[in-house]
Amino acid sequence: MDMNLTKEEKLSKLKELTEQFHKNIEQYKSNKYDEANTRVDFIDKLFELLDWDVRNIQGYSEQYREVVREDKVKIEGREKAPDYSFRIGGVRKFFVEAKKPSVYIKKEIEPSYQIRRYGYTAKLPLSILTDFEEFAVYDTRIKPDKNDDASIARIFYCTYLEYEKNWDFIYNTFSKEAILKGSFDRYIEENKNKKGTSEVDKELLKLIEEWRTELAKNIALRNPELDIYNLNIAVQKIIDRIIFLRIAEDKDIEKYQQLLNATKNEGVYSNLKKIFTNANNKYDAGLFREEDWLSNLKLDDKVLSSIIKGLYYPECPYEFSILPVEILGNIYEQFLGKTIRFKNVKEGHTAIIEEKPEVRKAGGVYYTPQYIVDYIIENTIGEKIKGKTPEEISTLKICDPACGSGSFLVGAYKYLLNYHLEYYTNEKNIKKALKDEKIYQVSQDNYRLTIEEKQNILVNNIFGVDIDQQAVEVTKLSLYLKLLENVGREFQDYLFKHSDIKLLPDLDKNIKCGNSLIGSDFYKDKDLSLFGDDDIRKVNAFDWDKEFSDIFKNGGFDVVIGNPPYVKEYTDKEAFVFKDGKLSKYYEGKMDLWYAFACLSIDILKEDGLHSFIATNNWNTAAGASILRNKIINETKILKFIDFSDFKVFSSASIQTMIYVIKKKKISVPYKIEYIKITNPNITINDIISIINLKNNIESYNKNSNFLKYYIITINPSEIKNKTFTFVNSEINKILEKIKNKNNFNLQYDEVGTGIDVHQDFVIEKHLEKLRNNEIKKGDGIFVISNEEKKKINFNKEELKYIKPYFTTNELFRYWGSNENNYWIIYSNLEVRKNINNFPNIKKHLDKFKNIITSDFAPYGLHRSRDQKFFEGEKIISLRKTSKPCFTYTDFPCYVSQTYFIIKINRIDLKYLTGILNSKVINFWLYHKGKKQGDQLQIDKEPLLEIPIFKTNDKNIHDKLISLVDQMLDAQKLYHNAKTENDKKLYKQKIDLIDKDIDRLVYGLYGLTEEEIKIVEEEI
Repeated sequence: MDMNLTKEEKLSKLKELTEQFHKNIEQYKSNKYDEANTRVDFIDKLFELLDWDVRNIQGYSEQYREVVREDKVKIEGREKAPDYSFRIGGVRKFFVEAKKPSVYIKKEIEPSYQIRRYGYTAKLPLSILTDFEEFAVYDTRIKPDKNDDASIARIFYCTYLEYEKNWDFIYNTFSKEAILKGSFDRYIEENKNKKGTSEVDKELLKLIEEWRTELAKNIALRNPELDIYNLNIAVQKIIDRIIFLRIAEDKDIEKYQQLLNATKNEGVYSNLKKIFTNANNKYDAGLFREEDWLSNLKLDDKVLSSIIKGLYYPECPYEFSILPVEILGNIYEQFLGKTIRFKNVKEGHTAIIEEKPEVRKAGGVYYTPQYIVDYIIENTIGEKIKGKTPEEISTLKICDPACGSGSFLVGAYKYLLNYHLEYYTNEKNIKKALKDEKIYQVSQDNYRLTIEEKQNILVNNIFGVDIDQQAVEVTKLSLYLKLLENVGREFQDYLFKHSDIKLLPDLDKNIKCGNSLIGSDFYKDKDLSLFGDDDIRKVNAFDWDKEFSDIFKNGGFDVVIGNPPYVKEYTDKEAFVFKDGKLSKYYEGKMDLWYAFACLSIDILKEDGLHSFIATNNWNTAAGASILRNKIINETKILKFIDFSDFKVFSSASIQTMIYVIKKKKISVPYKIEYIKITNPNITINDIISIINLKNNIESYNKNSNFLKYYIITINPSEIKNKTFTFVNSEINKILEKIKNKNNFNLQYDEVGTGIDVHQDFVIEKHLEKLRNNEIKKGDGIFVISNEEKKKINFNKEELKYIKPYFTTNELFRYWGSNENNYWIIYSNLEVRKNINNFPNIKKHLDKFKNIITSDFAPYGLHRSRDQKFFEGEKIISLRKTSKPCFTYTDFPCYVSQTYFIIKINRIDLKYLTGILNSKVINFWLYHKGKKQGDQLQIDKEPLLEIPIFKTNDKNIHDKLISLVDQMLDAQKLYHNAKTENDKKLYKQKIDLIDKDIDRLVYGLYGLTEEEIKIVEEEI
């Protein structure tokens, strides 16, 4: 059928097709007319009218063909895969399950359950069930149940007689054009969050966690001699083996229902052990390696039977033959965030499941979305193998130093498999590849890599390390399952025709367990007798040069990728400065743990190697990242940088992230990088994917988009060495340089004070609850009291000398602050602490906290009370974290927390300085040169001292700015005290006008042109 028909021509063809069906409907609805004929005569043609290349006329290679048509393979009378998989760029978008017209789709339960299981397991939102006579669309996000009526989760239904009437909907949702233009995704988005929707990974995770709980409790009960480490390993191995074998059954590599049959007689674990032994002989990989302690475990039949019986049709809502490895990886990543612990109770030895401490500290498990994995792989491995032969690629070494469940390594392996298949099936290479048994033919124009070739690629190219032994086992399992993709009955003869070939390779030399950041010299000069097994296991020292000696003889890894662990303010000094060895240079006080992984990645990379991480986005400005920052600038060349800013890459976390791609290459001259910043957090994932995959034509794509900023930026290593920096283009750099050259006045260190170290939570009961739950630091915040409390406590005259007005963001605003405070601080200094009995009301109040405050904190003294001079008289209060500069002029006693810095200076008029600091010029400077957390400015002491202030000698301009600031203070006071919305609106207009006048004057002070002013205003 012609794929380039007009809309009218398509409708005409559709009419011909429906008329043909109607004319011979009795013949088609007879049992003699089968499903295969229905597909060829009608369903194929229907989807060709929707622009799909059903017959692969374009000749795409197997991994990129638009429509994958499955040959019906039945296991025990049950089909194992949907008839059609519709794809864009090799990515599944929806399934179609075909039936013969004699099947009554509208009412029969079995067909609807079947397509819903397929779509649900593959995590596809929509799928279609059709016999051409009927056309049903199902929301396959809704978990299927074998007892569901055929109408459950069905969101559209029509018969062939209604195709023409519903053609706009069908075409605008399921045509190839609809997918490419986003109509399909918009329809999904509009119909999300319907009752019953629950994603397969969440449901399957829940199921596997239930297995872990039941197995852990039963094994702990029946095997009291087992330690906690081996209990975790035992549970993990049993789960991994069951999952692997169950998937192998659905792929027809193993006999269907062999696990189920093992539950039909007593001694279920003994029956399973026989299956495991056979699997070990068959696969010859560590997954089924026999170990006496594991074989000798005692388990109750009831527990194992319950797990296994729930994995089979029709009770099981999952179709394991089509479960993507990537989804299983997501499940396991979350699964690995918890561990089994012992809980000793009177009744006996009990196992419980708890979140791992490091996961709790990091704020959860962040599984990397597939589009991020794909982007990093494309821009590292893709660049390294471009135009190379398989022989050349065989020496490529790829590593993830914190591999977790293996998502990056699985993605890397998949990318290499696709590249090799495409290379071998090229017209020039296909004959030789067939002869050399690199590929084999499945059907016409359909080829696959041989097991030997897939094994060679895996063993030669893929490497990983993780501190968690369970993660290492899961990574191996994930890689094995990726190797088994597309493996099934159709080529069993080929698979085992060489007696020396085993299905799974041994990955012990590729995927290793160890602490990537700590080598064995940790134990240098230490008394080993002081280290028990648990201590050594916790340290888990790992020597890269010994564990991967051949790789390091050749200079290191070619590519290092991943999603390292994020732990803010990682202060475990012992882990970094325990020795004189190389790793001590990674430690930097309060740092994020991933900085050390990034430094390590550069060290293990060979010259010209590529490295890319998805991680938090402020390493270029964060104080605790100076070692990493300097390492990147001094030892590498930055190639690409994507700042996701407020867009949530990880749906379960609000952290701001970025991707960098760097090459290990020392470079001292200026060079260009590609920089993308996502500016709209409401951007869709599909738009994100489009943007980050645009490559060379990104400048022409939506250049003025409100979703992103795109620049080719020049980096000058000599200028930013040992400094924080931001990614800016040449135009912005020129303006920044101009502002810098006007700098003739800077604040001095002793002119900037820090606010009081006191927690901002003023609701005492709420605060106490947080203290009890260890949610906030003990001792903070107990010195702050409300106006009501101050009246109740009835402080005496001597005590009132130490009760100071306390201000928050509720009273302090940009430019102006109200001197009517709502809170007071008991300014309990050393004198009060020493003589607390002389201050009875203060003591009585603070005594309420005695049972909560820890002994290492003196309960009667304010923590670091600061020099009081900063809080009295004329001063500027500077908000530390803010979307734009917020400097408040005050001339009344004003005590503030560490949320603020205080500028106390007599070398410059403070109102003049307030106008300069609140201007767009300084906003622009801080945005590009200061510290940031995403789009939030972090105006700490260092950025304050570095602000380029211009102090004019022109008295008229000087006095004009002071006059404008006075006007602003009056307008702000009127605005914040306004009683009506109309008044607020009026004063807000006045504030905006004065703001413009101040900005205009400050632009003039710094000598900015109209064109430069336009750039500044667009940026901020």
